Amino acid sequence: MEENQEQTVKGEELKKETAEAVNQVKDTIKNVDIKNDAKEATGFVKSMFKDPFATIKSIAADNTNKTLKMAIIFIAIWMIAEFLDVIIPVITSRYWTGSLAVERIFRIIKYTIAPVISVLVLSGIVYFMNKENKKSMLTTITSIVVAKIPVILASVVSLITLISSNASPVTSRFFSFCSVVSIILVYFSAKALCGEEQNSKFIKKFVVMYAIYYVVSLVAYYLGLYI
Repeated sequence: MEENQEQTVKGEELKKETAEAVNQVKDTIKNVDIKNDAKEATGFVKSMFKDPFATIKSIAADNTNKTLKMAIIFIAIWMIAEFLDVIIPVITSRYWTGSLAVERIFRIIKYTIAPVISVLVLSGIVYFMNKENKKSMLTTITSIVVAKIPVILASVVSLITLISSNASPVTSRFFSFCSVVSIILVYFSAKALCGEEQNSKFIKKFVVMYAIYYVVSLVAYYLGLYI
């Protein structure tokens, strides 16, 4: 009985936090100034590459979500890159009629929203497995987005292949490299969020986190969603 009551309380708290997170994201999006925030985002990326681990640690420790706007901008860039990557070949294709058109529209939608779903799934896993040092949902999401910046950069660079397919060997390897870097950054983000200092204690938990993520991504793959 007590366990059921505790689960109910936790469920209500999660609903409340989710609603607050959604409202804060909406308010942040309304206040985005593309020109000024783009400059700030560029400066943020530069500072991150200078000292990525200190940046990640500071974001994980911040409960004011002051980096949320940056996270939204990076997610938007990622979505635009994925959208362009799938829409341009579709536009230039001669086959755009009937059922094939509907199929391609769904393909465009799935590719465009894939970055958001990927971040939400990974953030959700980290959030729910972080029982000892619980951080807010938005802090967790922001930290994961920042850790994904190398992948976002690689997605933008990969658009070069739309101009020349000869660039594919270079962009594919660059993407693989950035993916590895991103996993390392996600590791340190999750470690900072969980408040764990020792790698020997945290690495097992991180392996479980990523194992769950890959299982979810495999299910998503069979549903036609690539995250």
